[in-house]
Amino acid sequence: MHISLPYGRSSIAGEVPDSVAVEFANPREWLEKQSERELVIAAMSHPSGQRRLRELASGARSAVIVTCDKTRGVPSQITMPLILEELSSAGLPSDCVSILVATGLHKGETEADVRERIGSELQGMEVSVHDSDEHDPLSFLGNLSSGTPLYLNSGVLETDLVILESTVEPHFFAGFTGGSKMILPGVAGSETIIHNHSWQNIDDSRSRYGVADNPIRRDSNEALGFLKKTFALNLVLGYDKRIVFASSGDPIHSFNKAAEEVSAHSEIKIISQPNLVITTNGGFPLDRNVYQCVKGISVPEDVLRQDTRIVMVGECIDGTAHDEFRNLLSDGTPDEVYSKLEKSDAPVRDQWQVQVLCRILRQNPVWFVTRNELQIDIESMHMHYASTIQEALNSAQLATGERVLVVPQGPSTILHRA
Repeated sequence: MHISLPYGRSSIAGEVPDSVAVEFANPREWLEKQSERELVIAAMSHPSGQRRLRELASGARSAVIVTCDKTRGVPSQITMPLILEELSSAGLPSDCVSILVATGLHKGETEADVRERIGSELQGMEVSVHDSDEHDPLSFLGNLSSGTPLYLNSGVLETDLVILESTVEPHFFAGFTGGSKMILPGVAGSETIIHNHSWQNIDDSRSRYGVADNPIRRDSNEALGFLKKTFALNLVLGYDKRIVFASSGDPIHSFNKAAEEVSAHSEIKIISQPNLVITTNGGFPLDRNVYQCVKGISVPEDVLRQDTRIVMVGECIDGTAHDEFRNLLSDGTPDEVYSKLEKSDAPVRDQWQVQVLCRILRQNPVWFVTRNELQIDIESMHMHYASTIQEALNSAQLATGERVLVVPQGPSTILHRA
């Protein structure tokens, strides 16, 4: 059987032998009845749990639009002009509005990246990229109920109005992306993020794909209470990275609405556990690096047998991207690394990604199909390297009669056992 899977901005093809049973896990199709612009306008005209943005902005003298970094693909060239129209109608001109990129602990975002995404008509706006390690822009606000010390970028504290624009999609330990995650981890300090992403929080059974009520997001939701006024625009993107659903309004209420829609389209029940899974990170921009591709590897976790083999497909144009992630994984076998992290009292940067990957690697071997210059890195992280899907299947010794599950859209899919 011929298969074609997302790989960077294009696709990669392979052949699965006819001697095996193949099942595809694809999210349900979205029925697009409106253009992307019309969907956003409709959402902003009918906010959930809150007044319309133009009413909320009345009397405000400043506003900050908090947007995602380059790993999320928010179509800001569509959304930001519409946000600015709302603010302008409230008497707040664009020169009183700035853009803050929520990077969390991600590195490598530049102002040029941001300006490319927002379009030429908004080039005059002030843009800043959050750096969780830079102490001067951070303010300490005390501890959250969980004990997490809260440091936030002062830009969201000193303005009259914070507008969050984000994509909502399944997330491997926060349940879903977007919403309050734009504040924590988005514009939080490193100490805050590392504490929030603790071993215990990641290990919690609720910290899984498609579960919105978990300890990680509870911290994020509580952090919203430290801001003056907030408004959220939540976007769901289809396979082609176009907007297929939008909601707006109160950051928690409107996010929940978007998350429910995503769940309705993304959840798939698997009756028989597969012998081998072929998964992806959904192509660009989420498969930019190996670090992000842990998401695709963990998608089938709930439906795996103890010996299920996993074939991961990702271009990883930015390489591994996180040195701490690679170094942690290379410091012993998956069992040894997992045990060290579990016993440690002091969480370290990127341990959550390592924790999830080791949780899988302890039971399930992974073949990683990517660019050949990454072979040494892939193998140092206890995964098998393959240059093609065919090479991976041959190396994994796929046998006659085995069950193969193909997950073309990777992290856009929520898999559960039936």
